[in-house]
Amino acid sequence: MINTPVMIIGGGPVGLTLALCLSLQGIRSTIINDRLTTTTHPKLDVVNCRSMEIYRQLGLSEKIRAAGNPLDANQISAFAASASGPFFSVMSDRHFIYRPVADANKAIRASRDGAFPLESMQRIAQMHLEPVLLDEARRDPNIDVQMGWRLYGFDQDETGVTAMAHHVETGTVCQYRSDYLIGCDGPASRVRNFLNIDYDGTRDLLGELFIIHFRSDEIAALYPNGQPYWHTWISRPGFSGLLVSPDASRNDYVLHRPVVPKLNERLETIVAAALGTELKFEIIQSGPWRPQFLVAQSFGRDRVFLAGDATHQYMPTGGLGMNTGITEAHNLAWKIAAVLNGWGGARLMATYEDERLPIARRNRQHVRQCAAAAFEANFPKTDALLDQTPSGAAERALMGSTFEEKVSRLYESMGIEIGYRYDQSSIIAREQGPAPDYPEIDYIPSTWPGARLPSTYLANGAALFDLLSASGFTLVVNGNSPDTGEMEKLSTAATVRNVPLAVVHIGNPDLEPVYERQYLLVRPDQHVCWRGNSLPHDPGKLLDQVRGY
Repeated sequence: MINTPVMIIGGGPVGLTLALCLSLQGIRSTIINDRLTTTTHPKLDVVNCRSMEIYRQLGLSEKIRAAGNPLDANQISAFAASASGPFFSVMSDRHFIYRPVADANKAIRASRDGAFPLESMQRIAQMHLEPVLLDEARRDPNIDVQMGWRLYGFDQDETGVTAMAHHVETGTVCQYRSDYLIGCDGPASRVRNFLNIDYDGTRDLLGELFIIHFRSDEIAALYPNGQPYWHTWISRPGFSGLLVSPDASRNDYVLHRPVVPKLNERLETIVAAALGTELKFEIIQSGPWRPQFLVAQSFGRDRVFLAGDATHQYMPTGGLGMNTGITEAHNLAWKIAAVLNGWGGARLMATYEDERLPIARRNRQHVRQCAAAAFEANFPKTDALLDQTPSGAAERALMGSTFEEKVSRLYESMGIEIGYRYDQSSIIAREQGPAPDYPEIDYIPSTWPGARLPSTYLANGAALFDLLSASGFTLVVNGNSPDTGEMEKLSTAATVRNVPLAVVHIGNPDLEPVYERQYLLVRPDQHVCWRGNSLPHDPGKLLDQVRGY
């Protein structure tokens, strides 16, 4: 039997990220994955800004950008009759999200109001993201990655979990003993099924859609500057679909269609129809898929937890599938580490579900609304769309404006990405009075307890997020010099409880309106858990609450 503190089932982006987050806090883990290699399908096409903030904390943001879309490449979404036109709408400069990474980063550095994320999003296909994460995990002495192993059962008791696995090729059997077991094993999660946890939601709401992954060196020339747009939504009488370019520097493309091919309909004909012109291309793989809007009824039991697609299945409208899983891993990792390192309380692990289940449901509702908006905007109202007549021009203009009005929520919802809040959690110190709104579309910076700390740069050029502790709490002191006596009381209370506590003094008057209070207590996952203009009279009581004791 092999002993490991944490057993992770599934070596996709969420499982690998969880292991890396644990290692950052000194916790060893073992990953088993039933695939022998990383995925060969593009799958996702964007790591959103919140996930990139987490990867920055892990020291991986630059490596991920190097493996993905060039920093000067466009992030444009467009609406057209085909990839070769005519184009009804091109969304390029109406929002921060459409800017190339290099331009977006300039806007981030220039911002002083906390309204931007620390990192802009990154276009990258999952087949290029996974090797970066896997390579980092394999080089990490705290992580043991075992590819080609499948879980076939586990038993848990009061002190740990015993898992049984076998090798997919040799049939060799192995047992693992761990303090915790985490199922990051996808939509068909064996861990979730073994726990007898079902999904909540209507299955197969939209039926089968179809996806074609193909390659071509000629498509880029259809677009300005030889750079394919990130998304080209295609709609004309008799044809609709979405052409995705996960990475402008490579020749991979993905075509999504709302219908499966008809009997004897050739895939080459479908691709050519989307392109609107005869170009050379090679089909790599294709197949039907069923978009879902599902969330698990529970995120685990006792010492076994779920994360990623094992907890939720979303249609990719809005890009919240893997990205929701990354924030789940980030939330779960610090709590496991706190317990294993001796300072997390008995109630801490239960707050994973308390905090993340409502966010999963909120994200599902957003994705559902995005899907409805896309379907509503993506169908011609009459057959006159392409006619060179006043009525044809009017319909093209109407479709373009409708597209921007409806589909923009898929891209411009910064509130859903970085504005979520854990304000009903038992380990968040609640405040009196009405809580500020946190809408899905616009991001409103706030330090209301439970919110992600707004990101800013200090007077010396340092990013505040880079100064926060990833393995303990950080007291951010904003404005006047702190009360030395009260600070000593807090420090002593933390030392007695073995709670890691760092202190960061901002000392920048311009940032006082952003951070709202003189003192902010920030968790390892960069969320505010308490704030005040004076330190609490009983700091031990506060620390006991926020660590789940």
